[in-house]
Amino acid sequence: MEHEKCSACGFDGARYDDEELLAALRGLGPTWKHVLDEAGTYLRVRPEPDVWSAIEYAAHSRDVTALHVYGVEQALSRDEPVFPPIGDDLVESVAARYGDADPEQVATELGSQSSLLADLAGAAGREAWARGLTIGDSRSDIRRLLEHSLHDSLHHVGDVEVGLSRITRRV
Repeated sequence: MEHEKCSACGFDGARYDDEELLAALRGLGPTWKHVLDEAGTYLRVRPEPDVWSAIEYAAHSRDVTALHVYGVEQALSRDEPVFPPIGDDLVESVAARYGDADPEQVATELGSQSSLLADLAGAAGREAWARGLTIGDSRSDIRRLLEHSLHDSLHHVGDVEVGLSRITRRV
């Protein structure tokens, strides 16, 4: 299996055994709650015009995690389902509302979705993680969906930390 890797943030899904992966997913809610609390008055401030604020990154991670919950549910309940690609217009229309999101609600929902994702995969058992789905031309098995969800969130936690550092240096 090819694991999720990112040279930009150093994420490597191969570093996580199954239990560590599920535990890390369950830890995303508290992690994001802390990040959003730490953002304080800079919660909605973009470090650069084309770089999201802390709340925007958190809301995006919440939605990506919810999509992965749906994907795992589909992979477990259907035989290799196929979906059309997710269009940029849909992504942009949803992202337009991220800046106004309530941080408590976002952190709570992200925590709920990431825990649900881990619970679904854990209850299915490791042998079911080879099941998958295809979106557009890309097939992902359950393990890859779990790794991608964790990577997306952790990568964006790093983006927020860098952004807040840039903002506070200017102030």
